[in-house]
Amino acid sequence: MARRRRAAAADGGFFDRFRSAIARLPSGLIRVRPPAAPDDVARAEAALGRPLPFAYVSFLESFDGADLFHESVLIAGVGAGAPLLLTSVEQDRGDDLVFAEAISGDRFALDVRGRVLRYDPGAEERALAGTGFERWLDATVAREQILFDADGEYAPDVFDLGGQEVLPTIALRQAERALKVDPEAADAEHARGLALARLGRREAALAAFRKATDLDADNPWPWFDAGRTALALEKPAVALPAFRRAAAAVTEGATAARLLAWAVRAAAAAGDESTAQALRAEAVARDPSLVEHLARSAGAAGDESDEEARAEAIALLEAVAPGTAVPRRLPVVRH
Repeated sequence: MARRRRAAAADGGFFDRFRSAIARLPSGLIRVRPPAAPDDVARAEAALGRPLPFAYVSFLESFDGADLFHESVLIAGVGAGAPLLLTSVEQDRGDDLVFAEAISGDRFALDVRGRVLRYDPGAEERALAGTGFERWLDATVAREQILFDADGEYAPDVFDLGGQEVLPTIALRQAERALKVDPEAADAEHARGLALARLGRREAALAAFRKATDLDADNPWPWFDAGRTALALEKPAVALPAFRRAAAAVTEGATAARLLAWAVRAAAAAGDESTAQALRAEAVARDPSLVEHLARSAGAAGDESDEEARAEAIALLEAVAPGTAVPRRLPVVRH
């Protein structure tokens, strides 16, 4: 255990920034458990059939799990009092160790390189959330604390009028705070791009998305958002390879087909009809029901009076299958 502690210390110290946040922030925003017993660590390793990563063991030696910001993120521990028990967490990511869960359903895992990966619920794709355990932890605290006031309650004017989404100015501050702690965390750079896009700063957003793809080329969604932003900026020649990279990075056929539909749209906008035709064939091969799905998406958007989503679905449908009739609404099914 001492050897592990030394190795973990060499990789990032003993969580000084995290300890400072516990002391500085309003009581209850960060709840931690006392250090894990060595026997509990050993039992968890035996149950999982593998040694735990050095940095995570170092954390457990100080805190047996943590509840961050009213269960926004739960970090697993190994003892009976942990807020989330590591041995109860589904380990379904191969060699990656899933060690934390977010209230949104996202799950966080340490890979064999010591990086923290974020997995969306029900998705195979993953995002690079942190370049190391301690940097991920400190960046998470830096990001989330912006949402709270001195009393530990949600600060005023951080959510939209519906109270469902963080305002883009706040989301931008969150991403920038996280990047100060972990500058190569691609997920935070992607979030910065999304916030800039919401603020209408498309050129800056495109630069952020492209940086995110440089940091993590295997995640399809920064590629996709780079493509959408480039298309909105009337740069189809930039959008086309981004959409193709996005489609190549996903395994699920229907998702890949829809991403290829965006690539068709970009190729057509660039005046490259031969590439557009080849991509149409590839998209339909990946999902033979693509045209039907796009038509239904347009109809569903009409049902919900979402004109932006409807226009997007129609544009994709026209790119993939020119001349296809588009329903204003989904047909009523009578029983």
